[in-house]
Amino acid sequence: MTFFSEVLKFWQAAGWFAELLVIMSVFSWFWLFSLYFKLKESSFRTSKYESEITQRLIDGEEKSVVRNWLVAQKGIVPRIIRYVFSGNLKSKEAMNYRYVEASEAEINSLYKEFGVLAAMVTAAPLLGLLGTVSGMIETFSGLSSVGGMDVVASGISKALLTTQLGLIIALPGLFGAVYLKRKFNRLVLELDRLQFHIKALVEGA
Repeated sequence: MTFFSEVLKFWQAAGWFAELLVIMSVFSWFWLFSLYFKLKESSFRTSKYESEITQRLIDGEEKSVVRNWLVAQKGIVPRIIRYVFSGNLKSKEAMNYRYVEASEAEINSLYKEFGVLAAMVTAAPLLGLLGTVSGMIETFSGLSSVGGMDVVASGISKALLTTQLGLIIALPGLFGAVYLKRKFNRLVLELDRLQFHIKALVEGA
C-alpha cells in the first residue's frame, strides 16, 4: 500500500499535466512498438529473401513458383512484390518502374510514422516544461500572499515533477526512435539491393 500511496501523492502533486503526459506516453509507446513490428517483418527478413530467391532459382524452381512463395509472405517486401507482379510486365524497365513506385510509397509511409513519433518525443519535455512554468507561477503567487507557504510548496512540487515526467517519457522514446531509424535505413538499402534479385523473377529475364 505504501507504493501505491506514494504514486497517488506523486500524481496529485503533478496536477493535470501528469494526465496529459501519461496519455502521451501511452501513445508514444504504442507508436514505437507498431513501428518495431512493421520493421521486424521487413528489415530483419529482406536479406533472407535475397538469398532464398537465389537459392531457389539455382535449385531449378520455376520463376512463377518462387514468385508465388514470395508474395505469400508477410511484411513490406511481399507487398511491394505483389504490386510489381500484379501488372502486365513486358520488360525489365516496367518492372523497375513498378518496384521503385511501390518501394518509395512504403518508405514514405514509414517516414511519416517516424515523424509522428519524433513529434511526440519532442512534445513530452515541452509539455513538462509548460507544467514547470505553471508550477513556478503558482509558487510566485504563493509568495505574494500572506501565509502562502502551502501554495509555494505545491507549486515547486508541480514544477519539478512535471519536468521529471516529461524527461522520463521522452528519453526512452528518443533511444527507441534512434534504434528503429537504424533499422529503417537498413531497410532502404536492402530494398535497393533486392531490386536486382527481383529482376531474375521476371519471365524472359
